[in-house]
Amino acid sequence: MSETIRVDDLTFHVMRSERRKTVGLTVERDASLVAHLPKDADIGQVGELIRTRLVWVHQKLASHKDIGRETVFRRPEFIDGEGFHFLGKHYRLKLIDVDPAGPPTPTVRFHGDRLLFRREQVTAGDKRIAQHYTRAAHAYLNDTVNRWKTIVGVDPARYVQVMDLGFRWASCGSEGTLNFHWRIMQLPPQVIDYVAVHELSHLKVRDHSPVFWAEVARVLPTYTQHRKWLHERGGEL
Repeated sequence: MSETIRVDDLTFHVMRSERRKTVGLTVERDASLVAHLPKDADIGQVGELIRTRLVWVHQKLASHKDIGRETVFRRPEFIDGEGFHFLGKHYRLKLIDVDPAGPPTPTVRFHGDRLLFRREQVTAGDKRIAQHYTRAAHAYLNDTVNRWKTIVGVDPARYVQVMDLGFRWASCGSEGTLNFHWRIMQLPPQVIDYVAVHELSHLKVRDHSPVFWAEVARVLPTYTQHRKWLHERGGEL
């Protein structure tokens, strides 16, 4: 039976070599994951090392056709009336024309039930939305993590990181860094709380064992309904 290493929901096939001195990870063209190990490498230690590189792994996976974010997250069209979400609220896109000689106007802003977007930026729409949500996420998620960390009883890194995590909402680094996808700002606040508690709990329990879920339930007894919502509706956003 071939060796494998399971880290969260990822499975790495192990390839050992007498000539290899360090651990290497590859994401193959078919999106399979391979851990290249020295002949006598300890699987447990390698698993912890892989965990420190999960952000890189998920970003590589996201770049592969057929499994990237385009198959997990809805890709909006930048046309009048298109729907967008921010902190669980629904907004309709309205393209606006801006006078170049007029006062500075943000590319993205919310007004009432509308998301106002500068028409001349449509070709860069995905990028501009990601930038806007990323800026908003830094302050919001740092406040969220600070609110929950004492309840969970852990001491994460001082600041969260916000980036494109491919098809994951968040991840937890072994050094205590919490990483969140900028798209998390589309979720309702209570679901964001669940994701934050989930990752904070990983600072106590690294796997998804019953002990882990018991810890999540201790902190957030309603977590199952938020987890179900995320599974069923997260891809619609």
